[in-house]
Amino acid sequence: MSVRFEGAARRAIDRAMTEVERRGNTTLDTLHLLMGLLAEPKGHAAAALRALDVSPESLRLAASRQLLTHPVGEAPGVDIAAATERVLERAHRISVQYLADAVSDLDILLACAEDVESHAGKLLDEAGVTASRLWAIYGSVRTAGRQHVDTGRRADTGPETHGPGGRPGRRPSEDVAVAGDGALIVRSGIGYDSHRFGPGGPLILGGVAIPGEVRLVGHSDGDALAHAVSDAVLGAAAAGDIGELFPDDDPANQGRDSLEMLASAVARVRSRGFAVHQVDVTVVAERPKIAPHRQAIREALGRALAVSPDAVSVKGKTNEGMGWIGRGEGLACIAVATLVPVSRAP
Repeated sequence: MSVRFEGAARRAIDRAMTEVERRGNTTLDTLHLLMGLLAEPKGHAAAALRALDVSPESLRLAASRQLLTHPVGEAPGVDIAAATERVLERAHRISVQYLADAVSDLDILLACAEDVESHAGKLLDEAGVTASRLWAIYGSVRTAGRQHVDTGRRADTGPETHGPGGRPGRRPSEDVAVAGDGALIVRSGIGYDSHRFGPGGPLILGGVAIPGEVRLVGHSDGDALAHAVSDAVLGAAAAGDIGELFPDDDPANQGRDSLEMLASAVARVRSRGFAVHQVDVTVVAERPKIAPHRQAIREALGRALAVSPDAVSVKGKTNEGMGWIGRGEGLACIAVATLVPVSRAP
């Protein structure tokens, strides 16, 4: 895996390897990785934990105790090395989704939290450091030193460097593009999709499996909400539509995960210089009720869009008994996506 790591992330991995050697272990466990992350007091990972009111040092001690109680390599059937590689690959995907030049220590921490089957993921979950909580603050922590999207005003883009003559300067970094008057440039797109109901649940909506006796019929998993959001994202960048990316006559798309398709749509618009800023979705259906599943859908969409769940709005409306939706034959989704162009700062 050829991946670039930021300084704090590199140091965390180096510390993790030192822990492996110091303890006489033979493989690099995610707990070693977590200890390495938490030993960086000024890193993004530690800052995120403090924002969640969790002590990095206390968590590091808990990881150390767990390594003493359950020595690495003695749990039957557990491929520890593969678990660590999986977390690092996930961290890389997170950084790519966020248009970062390199993997940060926060990306690794979030990847650990998302992999709840790993030792580090279980420990973080027990401490209340869940992926959803980290995603909620990810943007504010990860973008420290990047463009402030809400104001359109430029912030420092990283550690200060010095240009010719010793004058302060900035290292090259990706910023949100602004107009000459400082106004934020945005683009919006609209997406729509509808699917009929078929027998046999669960019903997949926004990446969430909703129990019941019906499902949404479609060539993929039938997730009309994810399809609408995908088209809204693609439309905002004039980057085609979901049918172009995933044609329904391609056998490879049979039963395909629609959140994976959405992530591909996000990758396409990012290759054209845009990042998702916010998404608003309305589900028009007599059933299922959206409210009980709203937060889970927001979190699932946020992960696919690489934004905080706070940047995802999901609403449910009925059709007051009118038409095919009112008769309970299916549902429809309407989505609006806002993108911000990303440029290379001088």
